[in-house]
Amino acid sequence: MRLSSPVLSVAVCGAFAFAGCGSDSKKSSESSEHNVSNAEAVKEIGAVRTGLDEAVQQLKGGDAKAAENTVAETYLQHFELVEGPLGKVDHELNEGLEETINEELRQKISSGAKPAEVQKLVNEVKADLDTAEAKLK
Repeated sequence: MRLSSPVLSVAVCGAFAFAGCGSDSKKSSESSEHNVSNAEAVKEIGAVRTGLDEAVQQLKGGDAKAAENTVAETYLQHFELVEGPLGKVDHELNEGLEETINEELRQKISSGAKPAEVQKLVNEVKADLDTAEAKLK
């Protein structure tokens, strides 16, 4: 059976439209990032600090996997809410924190870095979080 050009065009367009359907979780996540007030973002920065401290304690206790998971959850549950407001006042700081927490810190933990090394990086992140907090107030 041979499809005519208009029928084929409709089928292809329909396939692309269907492919475009699905989860809007990224859109809703991005939307929620931008709906957070500066005051709420400052509270979330406090939760990020707490999560990073917890991860260091887990690592000192010998549970690197738990530490890595804590950093990942801290990033997803708390820092992502900071990104929208912080990105508006200091895009470069926001990008640096995002990369350091979500990539560099997690990689350092998963590669077997010593707790003192991880603590040093966490201290650097916390100094940047202090800067972010000041810019959001």
